Amino acid sequence: MYSILIVEDHDLLREQLGRFYEQEGYRVTLAASGEKAIEKLSKEVFAIVVSDVKMPGMDGFQLTRHIRENYPETDVILVTAFGNVKEAVQAMKLGASDYITKPVEPEAIRFVSEKLIEKRRLLEEVRELRQIVKEEYVKEEYVLENIVGKSPKVLKVFELIKALAETDSGVLVTGETGTGKELVARAIHNLSRRKGRQFVAINCGAFPDTLLESELFGYEKGAFTGAINSRAGKIELADNGTLFLDEVESITLPMQIKLLRVLQEREVERLGGNRKVKINMRVIAATNVDLSLSLARGTLREDFYYRINIIPVHIPPLRERLEDLPLLVEHILRHHSFAREKKIQNVSPKVFDQMLAYHWPGNVRELENILERAIVKCPGGTIDEVDLPAPPRSAPDMPFRSNGEVGVSLKQWVLKSEKDYLRGLLIKHKGRIGATAKEAKVDDKTLYRKMRRHGLDKESFKPSA
Repeated sequence: MYSILIVEDHDLLREQLGRFYEQEGYRVTLAASGEKAIEKLSKEVFAIVVSDVKMPGMDGFQLTRHIRENYPETDVILVTAFGNVKEAVQAMKLGASDYITKPVEPEAIRFVSEKLIEKRRLLEEVRELRQIVKEEYVKEEYVLENIVGKSPKVLKVFELIKALAETDSGVLVTGETGTGKELVARAIHNLSRRKGRQFVAINCGAFPDTLLESELFGYEKGAFTGAINSRAGKIELADNGTLFLDEVESITLPMQIKLLRVLQEREVERLGGNRKVKINMRVIAATNVDLSLSLARGTLREDFYYRINIIPVHIPPLRERLEDLPLLVEHILRHHSFAREKKIQNVSPKVFDQMLAYHWPGNVRELENILERAIVKCPGGTIDEVDLPAPPRSAPDMPFRSNGEVGVSLKQWVLKSEKDYLRGLLIKHKGRIGATAKEAKVDDKTLYRKMRRHGLDKESFKPSA
């Protein structure tokens, strides 16, 4: 319950304001003068001070100046005569949070007060969240090789990465664009016995078929026009290390046959050469599409698919792990050189709410890009504005595209929307069932039933989780 201090020399108006705020659910303290208000302020913390402007002795302007200098987190609402614009402007210059005019209308004072209380609540949440982030950030289980997260889905990925690091099995990393597939591949490599050797990455979709072959297999001098010197390919460079094949779905059928032979025989021959080189490498492939559709279309060989998809690792999109958003923002700001130079350490409550409501089609990469733009524009130590794109027309069905899957039934759409809605509320209320049920306008029993249906655990949304 927030405390309100009402400062008014007119007895009847003071009592009326007091009753109004008590009915609105606030704890009310009354003061008949500015001097008595200062005494009250020294003994108790108030969220808002509502003061008349014209009073005997210390007036509302002087009281506002005193509050701003000594209690900067306390908001001030000044009550001024109707139409006195000059007084209103002076009040705002002195640091008043807002003003209302006489005669005092209940709706006007309710609107102004609720706006200030909401701002205060958000600031308190961000302060609490910042402290939680600082405490959690040092916890080893929330950071793995530059991958950050505490949501259950990410912690499962962490467990799988650690298990895979103990083996040499082929891995297929799946996930939407921007989820961090290469980060997962590097983490597996860095935690394995191959960590002292090369991690060689190639984006297969960035090369036409002929160039991809020379990039992977290398070539001897004179193998083709322009081959002035011999050159080792990515496969040779990955000997005793890890070869990471990104956008593996873009490899053509003839190239799949050649790669399959390398993976089976563990030896490679450069273009234009006749010498076979033994290769000991681990292969990690990645894709952002559903490879079963590629198999059905005939653009992916079945034997090649089973060779690269020995152990699958799926990375959840950011919208399915919004619990990680505070940690990710903190991590990005900590490691961004310009943010450190400008001493930017956090985002405002308004920005954080906008981020929670955004769909994040570009996932963590999009978050990094948006924060980078905000860092450049930010004039102070807190990011107060971000450029979030307007949702595309096809936004309603975007959350249900998984690895290229487009069509969903109405029932799936409704269930997924309900799950996303409840997750957002649980994040907002830090797993508190009562507050979540109240905002969702359902009883606690109904909320628990729906949470069980969607696999949502309140403990994972609590700060101590």
